[in-house]
Amino acid sequence: MKTVNLPRASQRENRKASICLVAGLNVSLFLALLCVLSIPALARTSQQEQSREKLGSLTSLGEVYVNDSPISVMSTVSSGDKIRTGESGEATLAVAGKGTLKIRPLSQVVLSGNDQYIAELEEGTALLNSVPGSDGLIVRIGNYVVVPSVRSIATALRVTRAQDGSFLIYCSDGKIAVLTVEGKAGQVLPAGQSLTVSAKSELLSSSAAPKSKGHSHTRWILLGLAGAAAGGAAAALAHRGGNRTVTLSVP
Repeated sequence: MKTVNLPRASQRENRKASICLVAGLNVSLFLALLCVLSIPALARTSQQEQSREKLGSLTSLGEVYVNDSPISVMSTVSSGDKIRTGESGEATLAVAGKGTLKIRPLSQVVLSGNDQYIAELEEGTALLNSVPGSDGLIVRIGNYVVVPSVRSIATALRVTRAQDGSFLIYCSDGKIAVLTVEGKAGQVLPAGQSLTVSAKSELLSSSAAPKSKGHSHTRWILLGLAGAAAGGAAAALAHRGGNRTVTLSVP
């Protein structure tokens, strides 16, 4: 039997072919693993997009941004969106069956859409108008929320955040309540009165309340506070005319 010796050049080519084959298999395995790892991430992204609730239509005038992108005159916004207005910008969010939220120039709000509040004011000034017969629009300011106090009447208010981190709340129509996010304590403001929440979350004295005739009782229902189930009532408030601080018992 004769032994055949392959040329060295042929042996080198075989080794190169083997190396290329192994490298190709490694790349294929890497790509397959990358695809497998990407599937859960894509699924989470899809679930997050589906969980974003459409809150209403946003009408803009001038310099208005949603999630730091300029928007057209009319657009739809969802929970989690950040709305920012420039020096010449103004935006109005209309929520069907609840009312409108007007965002003044040089302001910023973040939309929530959960049971506690619809938006949080981070900078500037916002005007809220709640329609009668609804839970109205609830806005968060620091560790407090501002809510309509009487569902049967229209409510209008203005909230401004100062540069020092404090908030000034003014009720121009109806009655509102300023409560802690947990719904444990707060203060009621009738039309024409204002209240300041300091940067340290302290409720400072508001303007003098007008004298009321007889006994006036106001009841309101605040949904979702203190971890209550969606659609459940977390607290009920009753007050007798005038402006006073109240403490709520939360079940």
